Amino acid sequence: MSTQEGALAGVRVLDLTTGVAGPVAGMLLADLGADVVKVHPPGGGPSAAEPALHVWDRNKTSAIASEDLGPLARLVEGADVVLVSTSGPGVTYEALLGYGLSPGRPAVWIVMPPYLLGKTPWAGGRESAGLLFAWLGHAWNQGSYDDVPVDCLYPVALHMQGIWAATTAIAVLIARQLGRPSASMVVAGGAHGGVLVAPGGFVTSRDEPHVHRPGGPGGALPNYRCYRCSDGTWVFFGAFTAAFIRRGLAAVGAGHLLDDPRLGGDPDRVRQPENLGWLTRELDQIFARRTRAEWVELLEAADVPVAPVLGSDGWLDHPQVAAMGLRIQLRNDAGDDVVMPGAFVGLSETPASVRTAASTRHQPVAELADRWSPRSVSTSDAPDPLPGPPLAGLRVLDLGTIIAGPYLATLLAELGADAVKVERPPGGDEFRVAHGGRGGVGFSVYNRDQRSVLLDLADPDGRAAYLRLVSTADVVVDNYRPGVLGRLGIGHADLAAVNPRVTTVSISAFGESGPLGRRPGFDPIVQALSGIMRSQGGPDEANSPVFLTVPINDVLAAGLGALGACAALYARERIGRGQQVTMTLCASSCLLQSGNLIRVAGHAPLPQGGRDFPGPEPMNRLYAAADGWVRVDGPPVLEEIGSLTVAEVLDRAARAGVPAVRARQLHELADDEQLIRHDLLRVAGDGVTPGRWLQIPGLDRPPPRDAPALNEHADLLREARLPSQASAVARDMPLNTG
Repeated sequence: MSTQEGALAGVRVLDLTTGVAGPVAGMLLADLGADVVKVHPPGGGPSAAEPALHVWDRNKTSAIASEDLGPLARLVEGADVVLVSTSGPGVTYEALLGYGLSPGRPAVWIVMPPYLLGKTPWAGGRESAGLLFAWLGHAWNQGSYDDVPVDCLYPVALHMQGIWAATTAIAVLIARQLGRPSASMVVAGGAHGGVLVAPGGFVTSRDEPHVHRPGGPGGALPNYRCYRCSDGTWVFFGAFTAAFIRRGLAAVGAGHLLDDPRLGGDPDRVRQPENLGWLTRELDQIFARRTRAEWVELLEAADVPVAPVLGSDGWLDHPQVAAMGLRIQLRNDAGDDVVMPGAFVGLSETPASVRTAASTRHQPVAELADRWSPRSVSTSDAPDPLPGPPLAGLRVLDLGTIIAGPYLATLLAELGADAVKVERPPGGDEFRVAHGGRGGVGFSVYNRDQRSVLLDLADPDGRAAYLRLVSTADVVVDNYRPGVLGRLGIGHADLAAVNPRVTTVSISAFGESGPLGRRPGFDPIVQALSGIMRSQGGPDEANSPVFLTVPINDVLAAGLGALGACAALYARERIGRGQQVTMTLCASSCLLQSGNLIRVAGHAPLPQGGRDFPGPEPMNRLYAAADGWVRVDGPPVLEEIGSLTVAEVLDRAARAGVPAVRARQLHELADDEQLIRHDLLRVAGDGVTPGRWLQIPGLDRPPPRDAPALNEHADLLREARLPSQASAVARDMPLNTG
C-alpha cells in the first residue's frame, strides 16, 4: 500500500539555477516530494521564449531574486539542498560565497557549472548543449552520410547533468541520514553530463584514427538499423542479441543468409566488419518489398523487436504513453491548460507525482525568506571528518544486461555502493561478446567497479543461493522483460519476503501495461517510436532517420533508475521498508523531449533536424573551417569561416566574445589536461580511460576497477556458503532493454 507522501517529503531544496540542467534537477527532486523554492532572475519563469519551464518548474514555489541577498541567505540557511550554477543570469555560486555563505552550513550545495569549476572552454561561460556535444567528441562520433560532425537536436548532456545532480544530492542526504561524514558540496557540471551520456567513447588513445562509421545515419549493424519499406516509410529492425538475430532473419525471409560461408551459421558473425556491407545490402532489398505496417505486423508476430519510425508530434498521444501515466494535463495560475509528460520514475510506496503546474507569477524572495526555519549547524571546533562516497556500506545486486541495467548499478557503485553482477551461465552478459568482450569499450565502462558471480536463477539451487545474496543487499537491479521475474519467483514480493528492506529497481522498454506492455525493446526501438529518430533526421522521408549513437534512452533510464533507487533508500528510514522502483525507456524519451512535447498557449512548433544536421540556426551550429570544424553558439556569425583555420576562427570568436569550440575527434581528448586534472579522464598508457564521475572536493578515490571477468568473484558465493553455479546450463531468460 502506498504511503502517498513522496520519497523526499520534508526535504527542502533551493533552486537558484537557470537554463536546462539545473531546472531539470529541481523538477526531479520536486516530483519526488521535496519542497522546492525556485528563485528566478528578474523576468524569469515560463514564457513563450522558455516554454520548457512549464515542465521543469512544476511542483515548485516560485520567487524573484532581488539585489538584497539577505532574504535569500535565510532560505539558504533553512535548506537541505541548494542547486546553484557558476554563471548567470541569476544568483551564482560565487555570489553566495561573496555574501559569506558556505556549503555544508547546513545545506549540501550541488554546484552546476556549464562545464567544470574553473575555466570554461568557450567565451561567456554559459550553458550550451551544442558546445558540449562538439567539444567532448560526440558530434564526430555520430553516424553520418558524409563523414562530418553532426549536431544533436536534443540537449542530452544537460539532461544527464540534471539527473546526476539530483541523484548525488539524495545520496549525500542518505549519508547524513545514516550519521556518516558527508559532503558539503558536490560538483555536477556540464562536462560530467557530457561524459556520462556515452562513457564508452572516452576510452581512446592519442594515435587512434578517426573512422567513418559504416551504414550512415541509420545504423552500422545490419541486424540493428533503419530500413526503408515499399511505401517510402521507415522501420527499425532491432534484432540485437544472437537469439533475436536468428529469429529476425527467419521472420523476414533471410534465414538462409546465416548459411552463407561468411557467417557459417554463427549469428555473432553478423556484427563483424567484413560482413556489414553485403548483409545490409541484402536486407535493404528485402525490406523494400513490403510496407512498414506489414513488416511491423510480421516481426511482432515473431516476437522480434521492431518499431515504425514515427514523428514526435503524436508521442504524447500514443496509447502506450497514456497507459503508463506519462501524459498529464494541468491548468496553471494564468488559466492555461498545459499538457506535459508525467512523473518519470515509479515508486510503489512513495510515488512521484505532478501536483501543480509551473507558476507564471512570482513572489518577491523576501516574502518567502521565513518559509523554512534554519537547520541546526554544528558549533564544534573540531575539523569535520573527510567524507567518503555517500553510499559506502550499501550493496547492489545487478541482474542487468547490455547497457541500462548494468549502467544503473555502476552509477550506484560510483556513489560508493558495493555492486555485484549476477550473470547467468554459461556465457554471462551477452554484451561481453557483442562489443568485443572484456576490454571492449562498451562492456568495460558500463560494468566497471562491479564484481561478477554466475548463478542460474532458473535452477532451484541457484535461486536459493541468489536469495541468500538478496538477504545482504540494499538494492537489486534488473532489466529483464516484464514477466520473467515472476516466472523465476524473484519478483519484488519474493525478495521482500527474504529482506523487507530491499529496494528493487526494474527497467523495461514499455512496462507491464498498455498495447506495447511486455514487448521486447532496446534503446533505438523507443528512439524510433517516440519521434527522436525522425526529428533528428528531418522531415524529408528520402533521408534516413538518425539512429543516435549516444544511447540516449538507455543512459537516461540508468540515471533515472539510480535516482529512484536513492529516493527509495532515503524513504526507507521513514517508512521502515524497501519498495519497488520502475523505470521505462519510454519515460526517458519523454524527459529528453520534454521541452518539445509541452503543449501550452503560444508554444512554437517542434524543432526539426535534417540531413547530417549541423545545428538549429546560423548563430548556433557547426561550421567547416579550412582545417577542421568549429561549433558556435551565439552572435555575431563570423564571416568567411571556410577560409580560416580552426585556430583563427576560435581566436576571432574569443576576442568578439562569441562562444565557440573546436569539434574534436575522440582521440584529441587524450591530451585534455583539464579533464584529466578534474579526474573525468585518467591517463592510461598512450591514451585515457574514464575517471571518476562523482566530484566532491576533498574526496580522493582510487581509479575505478576494470569490469569483472566472468565469475571472477566466485569467492563471494563461498564466503556466503553458497554453491558455485559456473557449470550450470543456462535457461531462457529473455532480455528486455539495452
